[in-house]
Amino acid sequence: MKSFTRFAVVLLVLSLGLIGGADAQAQRKVRFAYPSSADMGDVPSLLAWEQLKKQGIEVVPTFFPKTDLAVQAVVAGEADIGSAAGIAVVKAVESGMNVRIIGEQVRNEWQLVTPVSFKDPKQLDGKRVGYHAPITVTEALVKWMAQYYKITPNWMIIPGSDVRAEAIMRGQLDATPAEIVDVLNILNAKPGQFHVLISYAKTFPQLIGSMYFTRADYLQKESATVDSVMEAVLRAHRSAEERSASVKENALRLLPETKPELIDAIAAQYKELRIWDVNGGAGKERGETSIKFFEDAGLMKKGAVTFSQAFDTGPLDRVIKKLGRK
Repeated sequence: MKSFTRFAVVLLVLSLGLIGGADAQAQRKVRFAYPSSADMGDVPSLLAWEQLKKQGIEVVPTFFPKTDLAVQAVVAGEADIGSAAGIAVVKAVESGMNVRIIGEQVRNEWQLVTPVSFKDPKQLDGKRVGYHAPITVTEALVKWMAQYYKITPNWMIIPGSDVRAEAIMRGQLDATPAEIVDVLNILNAKPGQFHVLISYAKTFPQLIGSMYFTRADYLQKESATVDSVMEAVLRAHRSAEERSASVKENALRLLPETKPELIDAIAAQYKELRIWDVNGGAGKERGETSIKFFEDAGLMKKGAVTFSQAFDTGPLDRVIKKLGRK
């Protein structure tokens, strides 16, 4: 009887251990919110998730159709970490939401594409200019252009860089900011008919692009997990910088809809503009410069948000201390 009792106790301990192990494993699951369908800029993060899975951290991505939905998912606790346009996260902070930027996913890569008949941005006065959605980088960029050149375009909201690329090729738009992939698609599909009128990436190299963010409470409670996520991301960024050929290989695998003939040109432009920051891209100088840009573009009240309110560089600082700064 004693042997049976001892055996039952062992079984109970083992089963409790298995339950505890399952709970621990569940705690290592990270729900990630993307603001659109997967594209070239997402390649390093998708590779980072593959590496994290080997370390026992499962990142479960959800691809939302709009930026604000990704932000809302994180705010509501339906996602733990997300990526979104820097302006969207800063605006969320301005409105009192408890979120913090923890790193940069991709730099500002936007380029204003127009038919070759437009030689000067002033010619866009009264013309159809499309952008992704309110409170996005694309809105900030075109609204800055309107103020700087003193023009009043006919604004058109069309979500999706690829959708706007199709619209401009069909003659439904006169100008739009497009991602590098879509710019190259336009130039390749309609040679000699379109060109880049403004390279915002070169005009505003300090402007933050799509940023990683999370809730302040999640950052506090799950700091080790956030650090692991940012380390995997930074390693992926550095790998892309060191081995640009790997971008092509993985893009073809992860993004089967990408045109193989454009991969080399896309990878070359990403490398030239250093789209994936090897140090995480959430430093104070770029952050403050970007907040001022959003204010000047008329998307934020001046002085409403400080760098320390919108950013938390703790995870990146710890990762860079471990890996070294490049």
